[in-house]
Amino acid sequence: MKETEILKIDSRGRIVIPRSMRKGLGLKENSHIMLISNPEENELRIIPLPFSEENQTFIKIRIIIADEPGALGQVAKVFGDLKLSLLYGQEVVIKKGQEAEWNVISPFPNIPLEDFKKLIMEKGGARNVIIELPTKQER
Repeated sequence: MKETEILKIDSRGRIVIPRSMRKGLGLKENSHIMLISNPEENELRIIPLPFSEENQTFIKIRIIIADEPGALGQVAKVFGDLKLSLLYGQEVVIKKGQEAEWNVISPFPNIPLEDFKKLIMEKGGARNVIIELPTKQER
């Protein structure tokens, strides 16, 4: 059953998720959630990540690939080979038939980031890979 609440953002940009909602979603202290902002729809979605570990770190990766059949699958196979789950992925065609961009949120790989980037480019066929490291949240 859906629950609806009107919340207020405090002076530091925080909201408090009501206890009944946290309990219903299985959220505890230090649980990971993913926020998705959609300014076009004036919408903010909060998605629980119940399978994530407490101390797990995530990275955002922007991957430029050819806009051709199989290109996305080739890059996704690299993630599968490394046993990395994809928490979020969105593909955008930059130039039809030429170039696309795949934005991914993934757990940190168990190999150095430079090696990871190299694998995505060499085995995955990516043209470019930009990795955004996590930053300390503003306090």
